[in-house]
Amino acid sequence: MMTQQAPLLKSLHYTPQLYLKELLALNGPSTQVFHINPEKSTVLVGAKGTRLTFAPFSLTGLSGNPVKGMVEIRLKEALSQSDMLMAGRPTTSEDRLMESGGQLMIQASQGNKELKLAQPVTIGLPVSKKLRNPMSMRLFVGSTSTFQAYSVGQSFDWKMASDKAVRIRKVERQKYFDFQLHGLNWAGCDFFVTRRSNRCMVTARPISSVERFDSLLGYLVFHDIQAVARMYPGKHNCTAINIPEKLSATAHVIGLSRGRLFYGKGVIRRASEKLVDVKMRAVSEKDLIRALQNL
Repeated sequence: MMTQQAPLLKSLHYTPQLYLKELLALNGPSTQVFHINPEKSTVLVGAKGTRLTFAPFSLTGLSGNPVKGMVEIRLKEALSQSDMLMAGRPTTSEDRLMESGGQLMIQASQGNKELKLAQPVTIGLPVSKKLRNPMSMRLFVGSTSTFQAYSVGQSFDWKMASDKAVRIRKVERQKYFDFQLHGLNWAGCDFFVTRRSNRCMVTARPISSVERFDSLLGYLVFHDIQAVARMYPGKHNCTAINIPEKLSATAHVIGLSRGRLFYGKGVIRRASEKLVDVKMRAVSEKDLIRALQNL
């Protein structure tokens, strides 16, 4: 559907390359806010079922002194492929594909001051029934990428925090991944996809009347596993690397050209096909967000 030419959001003062990521982040997993007394044991439950247990006096200022008075806890839950895509948290570590059991982000502050943990926070992350092998999950935390093959400003990456399988416990009828975090950060339960097949490079080629996009953003959303891989943008296409050849996925490509948004998707029956043409159409921000929220 064609739309009127629209400028960047007034609240976003970014280059075209950053605009698309910020647009998705604003409409991705919401930040949930809780207020707790840090001197008491507290259990918080997120909107999607994540459980956070804070021990008494487990939060301190950056100086290490225990805090008193009400504290603000901020939580994001990214449990679906749509959440992970829009939060900009693909399920890869150094571009090795992983299947994810879910991701979350925790922050704490008092006034304008960020806090840290003196004692770990215990996490209960709901176990999805879609997972093929939940017993294989390991704990990963947010880190900085050292992968340099494509220099496109990618900085966030997942780093394995423990090579031991994450414990699963049952509370009433719900199973949870049960683990502890020693720092306030992004965390996720994931394991490396080890299919017995070669790996290849997959390219999504946008097909459009637009001569040149000011910015491109692409992701591979896999069909049979809970996984999302980033695609690195080039001048005329987006490319994902180290993809097992037998996997199938849908390539989702978003473009920005002269203040107008474009979106398209194309199915790759097997990664070994290596190339998929993606027909791009002009969309409104509302149409784009609706499409991505309903992957």
